[in-house]
Amino acid sequence: MMSVRVVLLLSALFLAIPFAIGPHSCVFAQSEGIASLTGKQSPLSEKEVIAFFGDSITQAGARPGGYCKLIGDAIAKEKPGLGVEIVYAGISGNKVPDLEKRLERDLISKSPSVVFIYIGINDVWHSTRGNGTPTVQFDTGLRRLIKKISDSGAKVVLCTPSVIGEKKEGANSLDKMLDEYSEISRRVASESGVILCDLRKSFVDHLKENNPENKHSGILTRDGVHLNIDGNRFVAALASEAIANALQKGELTDTAEGSLFNRKDLTGWHVDVPHLDKNPEAKPTFVVRDGMLVSLGNPQGHLITDREYENFRLEVEYRFAAKPGNCGVLVNASDPRALYKMFPKSIEVQMNHTHAGDFWCIVEDITVPDMVKRRGAKEKWGITEGKARRILNLTDGSEKPVGEWNRLDIECLGDQIKVWVNGDLVNHGTGCTASKGQIALQAEGSEVEFRKLELSTIDTLSD
Repeated sequence: MMSVRVVLLLSALFLAIPFAIGPHSCVFAQSEGIASLTGKQSPLSEKEVIAFFGDSITQAGARPGGYCKLIGDAIAKEKPGLGVEIVYAGISGNKVPDLEKRLERDLISKSPSVVFIYIGINDVWHSTRGNGTPTVQFDTGLRRLIKKISDSGAKVVLCTPSVIGEKKEGANSLDKMLDEYSEISRRVASESGVILCDLRKSFVDHLKENNPENKHSGILTRDGVHLNIDGNRFVAALASEAIANALQKGELTDTAEGSLFNRKDLTGWHVDVPHLDKNPEAKPTFVVRDGMLVSLGNPQGHLITDREYENFRLEVEYRFAAKPGNCGVLVNASDPRALYKMFPKSIEVQMNHTHAGDFWCIVEDITVPDMVKRRGAKEKWGITEGKARRILNLTDGSEKPVGEWNRLDIECLGDQIKVWVNGDLVNHGTGCTASKGQIALQAEGSEVEFRKLELSTIDTLSD
């Protein structure tokens, strides 16, 4: 297995693990959780580098019995031949802005393949002293951290902040703020396409069942914030499963058959809308409405699958519900914002009304018959800004009237892409410069409803 760079931002990541912790017995699901990294199905690679990035909770986690040390010791014992390195990078009192300031020195310079960031407690807690982190700054800071870490080649896991007081939900003075900041972390994780470890939810659920006396501390913490022995084992189990999921996420390039949309939420997808970088409170671009996935058109950007796919057939049913406009399905997508600081590197299958089935080359290329006729003068061809990137389809008469459902079928096999609109073959390209990648849906100014996004594996192209 090739080494994977993984950054785990433990500030918003939830993976529920069923277990019970008693006041004296803590051999609970820690072993089961850590086994996801150390067992037979371990996703760890040789020379993996796991970094823990955070505040005093993570700083203490590096000590014997701490959650970071428990994970590191277990890996060293069970997988000694891999030479996995653990980087401990917690500093007391840190908030998101502090992590940004020391990101290069304490994290990226260590070339991590996994970074686990457990942050958010002080961003809330210090508000009582007048120097907490405002919500907008918390949101944008997390996004910048994720982008810089991801750009360095590492993966990201983001956690929600856990607790400031262990009384039942709502009884602690800062519960409302913690819930607000946790929701920000969840949203950032979802829209950034990183693994979420929802410590907040896990702690709250556990305390409901295991704090019958409604004590301020002593269940998972020693003072309402910092972990006791049970809390360290609790977090070690959750963190291990999160890390394992992040590592496995990078290895999933095979095609998983079935619907890409569960009709409930955007699980399996992440949002890349540049406008949100500086305007995190802006309205969402992609929503689920009446069991349909809807691209609202603005702010413009893309909804991108978390996974990569190759050798597949994608069946899409869509309609412009109100008025005709523009949209597209991008296949074999990779580097984000590669064109005009907006479009990911890919081949676009056009959905623009009356032009469905055109190809647009987005820092990737493809060849079709009659290239000059369909793309223009050869000297103008190109795949970047200002070049002739559009390749006309074979027919503009296959779409249905606005308001009716269209069916778009796309087959990608090796270096070929073949497209049908409502059963009519409208394009067939060969020599594509990318043979696998993510799938993306556009928001390009017009509202579009999707009721079907069905993917299946193929080994031959359809006639």
